[in-house]
Amino acid sequence: MRRWLTDPLFAFLLIGAAIFAADAWLGGDDDYRIVVTRAASDRLATLWEAQAGRAPTPAELDSLIDDHVREEIMVREAKRLGLDREDTIIRRRLAQKLAFLTDDVATLAKPEDAELRAHFEANRQRYETPAVTSFSHVFFSADRRGDAARDAQSALVDFDPDGWRKAGDPFMLGRTYAYASDPRIERDFGAAFADALAELPADGAWRGPVASGYGAHLVCVDSRTPALGADYESVAARVAADFDADRRAEANRRYFEELRAQYTVSRP
Repeated sequence: MRRWLTDPLFAFLLIGAAIFAADAWLGGDDDYRIVVTRAASDRLATLWEAQAGRAPTPAELDSLIDDHVREEIMVREAKRLGLDREDTIIRRRLAQKLAFLTDDVATLAKPEDAELRAHFEANRQRYETPAVTSFSHVFFSADRRGDAARDAQSALVDFDPDGWRKAGDPFMLGRTYAYASDPRIERDFGAAFADALAELPADGAWRGPVASGYGAHLVCVDSRTPALGADYESVAARVAADFDADRRAEANRRYFEELRAQYTVSRP
């Protein structure tokens, strides 16, 4: 029982039940009575002060309350007319607000240092600095040439290092990469190219051909900085933020699974 009481999802369900109970007791949206409580008035005054930098005058507060009442009336009448139904924007906003409620409940408890350190160890790769490579390349297009690799090999025989920018074919992503991370290189050229590039010496010499999904390349690697590990203390703030984000995502997933179990869905 004690474990349930400390479970954020259980707390969220209790809050939801309390809201529905209060709504039913007050008569729900069909009630034509609007009560502006002191708490609501104070909230309007606080929002005003946050924007204007001062407290509202009595007249300004009355105007704020009038605007609040007008909005409440318009919202209730719109719902009575069914204007909130089948509206994609409203549906998404409601789903988003429900997710926000789950997020808030999920982050109520402050994590212990041991939890954060365990999260860091389980996700250490997130916090490592990836290897970066600076290189230039000359591209030989597989679409334009019968044998791009052969043409690249032939070009390397009498290659002019000073005229490399005019050699080969145009490449839409650029001919020079400065401090490009391994993930970026793999994204732009493919895994095979990234693996082959990592094996080339960083000595400023032209080598190849190196194959990619586009064709073949002659490559000159100027520098390479290996991946650097991370210690917990240097990334503790990021770990805490990631821990909260992961916890919110997990809370939303669990909450949706609880809701989904209550529904029967018929598909065409």
